[in-house]
Amino acid sequence: MHTIRRIFSVGTAAFVLGAGLLAGSSGAAQAAASDCTGGRNGFTDIPDSLSGRGVAGAGALVVSGPHAVASWAMQSGNVGGRQMGWGVLSTGGGGDWGPGARASVWMYVTNDNKATSILCGPFEVRSAGTRITTPAYPTSSSASRAFQVCAVLSSPSEIAGASCTPWW
Repeated sequence: MHTIRRIFSVGTAAFVLGAGLLAGSSGAAQAAASDCTGGRNGFTDIPDSLSGRGVAGAGALVVSGPHAVASWAMQSGNVGGRQMGWGVLSTGGGGDWGPGARASVWMYVTNDNKATSILCGPFEVRSAGTRITTPAYPTSSSASRAFQVCAVLSSPSEIAGASCTPWW
């Protein structure tokens, strides 16, 4: 049942993001990037230039109307003396970013073995050659804490459906 809810949440997020709106993962509440910035809900703001170790996978999204490319990944590393995880998204430059293209990245964090999750984002980019990160969240040796990073890319005539890393 949790897998069905998560698939529904990701599908709903992709649809709503493509329309330029945002819906929360529960369907009843609305989430916003501001819910995890400025130290809210245990997250830590990090610079968009911060790079860590790639974990749990990465991906690329492509749309053709007009042509645009974005890549995304989950990373972990040391932030202020603590091990943390975060999402990163980079857009194509020059000929790999058409007019009207936009991409978003967001991250889910669970502290109860995926029974519920905290949604951090989405964070949107509309420019070529741009790199953005989600805020970072502390990792844990507890098996009940897990992270998942997702991204979506759209152009005026096409949406590359949401793509997510496995839970890490």
